[in-house]
Amino acid sequence: MAAKTTTKSDPTFAAAIARVQPALTAWRQRRKHREPIPEPLWRAMVRLARRYGLSRVAQALRVNYTGLKRRLVATAVPRSDGLAPEFVEVPMAAGPGGPQWVIELEDRDGSKLTLRLAQTDNAAALALAQGLWRQRS
Repeated sequence: MAAKTTTKSDPTFAAAIARVQPALTAWRQRRKHREPIPEPLWRAMVRLARRYGLSRVAQALRVNYTGLKRRLVATAVPRSDGLAPEFVEVPMAAGPGGPQWVIELEDRDGSKLTLRLAQTDNAAALALAQGLWRQRS
């Protein structure tokens, strides 16, 4: 798992934030009471969140996490190849009472997948985890 990086230690992230920060600061200085953030600024922040992560961008720009998440989910980009996500069939040899592997995945949008696998075949569990990890890159 990658180490947590800050804005200062990640020059690519810092540069991306620096492109949006001046416009956001200017809007904050001239806005009227309770005026919403303009859509072009939200779109720029959504692009950043899609690339660098929702929480990281919301914290760096000091914007509402929930508002940014709502816009990120609303603008989810479908796969460019038009295919549905693939599924992996995992045979369950042991009954539900036996020891299990639990694999939990969560994407940037907060969607979660939990797999409970019997611990009878460690190699199959490892291959599944590696295959799922490769699909993310």
